[in-house]
Amino acid sequence: MTKKLEEYRSPTHKVLALLKNGHERLREKYRLLREQVRTTENRVRALTKSRDSWRRRAESAECELGQLKKPSATSQPAS
Repeated sequence: MTKKLEEYRSPTHKVLALLKNGHERLREKYRLLREQVRTTENRVRALTKSRDSWRRRAESAECELGQLKKPSATSQPAS
Protein backbone atom coordinates (compact mmCIF):
# COMPACT_ATOMS: atom_id res chain seq x y z
CA MET A 1 0.00 0.00 0.00
CA THR A 2 2.85 2.44 0.75
CA LYS A 3 4.53 3.81 -2.38
CA LYS A 4 8.21 4.45 -2.53
CA LEU A 5 9.62 7.95 -2.92
CA GLU A 6 11.06 7.11 -6.34
CA GLU A 7 7.56 6.57 -7.72
CA TYR A 8 6.69 10.24 -7.13
CA ARG A 9 9.71 11.79 -8.83
CA SER A 10 8.94 14.17 -11.66
CA PRO A 11 11.01 14.21 -14.81
CA THR A 12 13.90 16.67 -14.54
CA HIS A 13 12.96 18.55 -17.72
CA LYS A 14 9.48 19.27 -16.36
CA VAL A 15 10.82 20.52 -13.03
CA LEU A 16 13.35 22.74 -14.79
CA ALA A 17 10.70 24.16 -17.13
CA LEU A 18 8.40 24.85 -14.17
CA LEU A 19 11.17 26.64 -12.24
CA LYS A 20 12.24 28.63 -15.30
CA ASN A 21 8.67 29.77 -16.02
CA GLY A 22 8.17 30.74 -12.39
CA HIS A 23 11.42 32.70 -12.42
CA GLU A 24 10.45 34.51 -15.62
CA ARG A 25 7.01 35.41 -14.21
CA LEU A 26 8.61 36.83 -11.05
CA ARG A 27 11.11 38.85 -13.10
CA GLU A 28 8.30 40.31 -15.22
CA LYS A 29 6.16 41.04 -12.16
CA TYR A 30 8.91 42.95 -10.39
CA ARG A 31 10.00 44.70 -13.58
CA LEU A 32 6.46 46.06 -13.89
CA LEU A 33 6.45 47.05 -10.22
CA ARG A 34 9.78 48.90 -10.59
CA GLU A 35 8.39 50.70 -13.63
CA GLN A 36 5.30 51.68 -11.67
CA VAL A 37 7.42 52.97 -8.77
CA ARG A 38 9.60 54.98 -11.16
CA THR A 39 6.53 56.50 -12.85
CA THR A 40 4.95 57.36 -9.50
CA GLU A 41 8.17 58.96 -8.23
CA ASN A 42 8.34 61.09 -11.38
CA ARG A 43 4.73 62.18 -10.94
CA VAL A 44 5.35 63.10 -7.30
CA ARG A 45 8.44 65.07 -8.30
CA ALA A 46 6.51 66.94 -11.02
CA LEU A 47 3.57 67.68 -8.72
CA THR A 48 5.87 68.93 -5.98
CA LYS A 49 7.62 71.23 -8.43
CA SER A 50 4.28 72.52 -9.75
CA ARG A 51 2.91 73.06 -6.23
CA ASP A 52 6.02 74.98 -5.20
CA SER A 53 5.74 77.11 -8.32
CA TRP A 54 2.11 77.95 -7.61
CA ARG A 55 2.92 78.65 -3.97
CA ARG A 56 5.61 81.15 -5.01
CA ARG A 57 3.21 82.80 -7.44
CA ALA A 58 0.52 83.08 -4.76
CA GLU A 59 2.96 84.50 -2.19
CA SER A 60 4.20 87.01 -4.76
CA ALA A 61 0.65 88.06 -5.60
CA GLU A 62 -0.21 88.44 -1.90
CA CYS A 63 2.88 90.57 -1.38
CA GLU A 64 1.99 92.71 -4.37
CA LEU A 65 -1.58 93.09 -3.15
CA GLY A 66 -0.32 94.10 0.29
CA GLN A 67 1.92 96.77 -1.26
CA LEU A 68 -0.95 98.13 -3.34
CA LYS A 69 -3.23 98.36 -0.30
CA LYS A 70 -0.70 100.23 1.89
CA PRO A 71 -0.47 103.49 -0.09
CA SER A 72 -4.24 103.66 -0.59
CA ALA A 73 -4.79 103.37 3.16
CA THR A 74 -2.31 106.17 3.95
CA SER A 75 -3.48 108.52 1.16
CA GLN A 76 -7.06 108.74 2.44
CA PRO A 77 -7.70 111.87 4.52
CA ALA A 78 -8.48 111.34 8.18
CA SER A 79 -11.99 112.40 9.24
